[in-house]
Amino acid sequence: MQNRWFHPPTLHCPAPGKERKVGWLELFYDLIYVATIIQLGNVLSNNVGWLGVLGFAGLFTALWGTWTSFTFYSNRFVVDDVLHRGLVFVQMFTIGAMAVSVGAVVEGRPMVFCLAYAGARWVLVALYYRAWRHVPDARAMTRRYVLGFGVAAVFWTASAFVPWPWTFLLWGVAIGVDLFTPLSPASRELSTRLPPDVLHMSERYGLLTIIVLGESFVKVLSEAAANPGDVGMLTMAAMGLAISCSLWWVYFDDVGGSRIRKGRLTPFVWIYTHLPLTIGVTAVGVAIKKTLHFELMAPAPTKYRWLLCGMLMLVLLTVAVLDHVTERRQSEMSDKVRVRMRVACAALVGVSAAVGGLMPSWAFVTLVVVVMLGQVGFDLMMAPLAADPHAAHHDAQSIFDDVDTLRPTAPSGPVRTDVQDAVRVGTPDELRRDLYFHLMDGSWRRLFATLALMYLFLNVVFASLYLLEDGGVANLRPDSFMDAFAFSVQTLSTIGYGVMAPASPYAHALVAIEALVGMLGLAVFTGLVFAKASRPRAAVLFSEVCVVAPLNGQPTLMLRAGNARGNEIAEASVHLTVLLDEVTPEGVKLRRLHDLTIARERTPVFALSWTIMHVIDEHSPLRHLLEKGATEDTFARLLVTLTGHDLTYAQTVHARHTYYPEDVRLGHQFVDVISTMDDGRLMVDYTKFHRTAAVDGGPGAGAAAGSGAGGGTGAVGSGTGTGTS
Repeated sequence: MQNRWFHPPTLHCPAPGKERKVGWLELFYDLIYVATIIQLGNVLSNNVGWLGVLGFAGLFTALWGTWTSFTFYSNRFVVDDVLHRGLVFVQMFTIGAMAVSVGAVVEGRPMVFCLAYAGARWVLVALYYRAWRHVPDARAMTRRYVLGFGVAAVFWTASAFVPWPWTFLLWGVAIGVDLFTPLSPASRELSTRLPPDVLHMSERYGLLTIIVLGESFVKVLSEAAANPGDVGMLTMAAMGLAISCSLWWVYFDDVGGSRIRKGRLTPFVWIYTHLPLTIGVTAVGVAIKKTLHFELMAPAPTKYRWLLCGMLMLVLLTVAVLDHVTERRQSEMSDKVRVRMRVACAALVGVSAAVGGLMPSWAFVTLVVVVMLGQVGFDLMMAPLAADPHAAHHDAQSIFDDVDTLRPTAPSGPVRTDVQDAVRVGTPDELRRDLYFHLMDGSWRRLFATLALMYLFLNVVFASLYLLEDGGVANLRPDSFMDAFAFSVQTLSTIGYGVMAPASPYAHALVAIEALVGMLGLAVFTGLVFAKASRPRAAVLFSEVCVVAPLNGQPTLMLRAGNARGNEIAEASVHLTVLLDEVTPEGVKLRRLHDLTIARERTPVFALSWTIMHVIDEHSPLRHLLEKGATEDTFARLLVTLTGHDLTYAQTVHARHTYYPEDVRLGHQFVDVISTMDDGRLMVDYTKFHRTAAVDGGPGAGAAAGSGAGGGTGAVGSGTGTGTS
């Protein structure tokens, strides 16, 4: 057992099943931030305006920096002795001093706040210095943190003794050093060697979000308790708390159940995006308190209206950033749709602030509540199954892997090429790609960017032509390109507001030409957008690997396809072709395609998953696969194509995939992905879609290995596309 008086800190190395839980000391430490955030909210409440919001954001950033830096430390180092607790208590006292002195900062007396913040930083330096002494494996990291936070502490200490205008400059430098120290390239590289505990980190930031959300409940209930008989105030209080509940739902049902994507910066984007998120949520609580004093039938005051909507816009946009760097496994729609929804709702909240002055305050707040509740309904529609945060982070430690190690620039295996990447030289001019093909084959971003550039180019050209004749357009100011451009926009889109009009034969001729160009352009653009939007795209997921295992006493090649969209594809058929390198008797090297016989080439309905099987017998082109006992140089590629009639689009859809020799796993079978839920419905778990398990006996064993790749619900010959074929 460890000595309670003193024991050195140890480095926490997260591993599956050994994630660190939030400790009692950390929860007690958070209590001081509850009081401090309430004081910061009071400062904003007394200084609503642009300067007040900026000052509040600056003070909150400093406070958030102390909480985040301590969270980083407690995430990586395990220690709970008297010295550690004493240092944490001292830092809590300094945070309390910051809470008491925030009002003095607004009044121009920042000395106490500066010294309190500097004290919190010196305590953190002491914690990291102690870890540097006792944890040799982490000395490279702790050395950087001791130096970085030490420099910031020096700036904070100095800022207490400089004249008032210079205080802000030193604060900016100190906060920049605080935030950059963990974000520097060297620190990020060290994070790949000593990764933090992601599950613990997500729980800590979730607790911080609950703290700032709780501020709105404290303020609303304290105001409502002072006026228990005011029906209007109670009505506004109920709607304000509905906004807070919606924010809780959006965060914990969305961000809390998501997994951070792999990338060089995505983990740090996730962490630092919580700064504007918590700033916005805290300010929303202040704005909700202000709504309690609105007169129900009078328009809401402008500054409070924009405080509520502006901070909600900030929260929604930061959640959109979090959605962009995370992925959800329980969602039935693309994560990009969720990001666009957040941005669209942020814009709608901004519009609500603009039009809120034209309606009663109760209608304005109701409009905001409807927008927020609409997001809750949207999330329920996207993800009808409950999220499991532990499942979302079960392999989360790999997100801190260096991207270069994830995608090596010099692959050790053979270079994979695709026919689409082939370089074509000497193609006849009439057979080359045209603009229509280029736009249809490209992304939506390419299409809209091209349309926008063409639209801008045409209006610039016609605006310049209108300016060639002075007085050709009535009410157009001489030498005003903006007026000419506006008239061109009206003409090209056949709007014509009636203020400006052609007044000469030259202008009339230009208007006729531009109107014709506008109608033709509209037809072309509409056709492109319609053709691209109505083009069916199969959502067929192929397993990343194919396996060879005994089935019914014969070695069988198996690969798996899944209908990820979940609709019905009727009369689905599959073809399997192998590309072999052969040498003719004349010594000519050729690559020939050989069709492989499939146990079942078609299914009436392809709805869930389909295991495609080829028996490797003496007539199979892949018989050398078993003879050699390895996949190198056995074949070049394995091509699978799937065709079916999509009943949603009422059109034929196609999907294909290519397997290479290193994608074949001998002596393995697929893990079953289909199970039955408690209510009797089938569930397809695509998180296990690519997983395999080793089977007893080699690929050529005479006995079948259990149920093979199908297993369970996926029985051979099910006829519904739910099992093997």
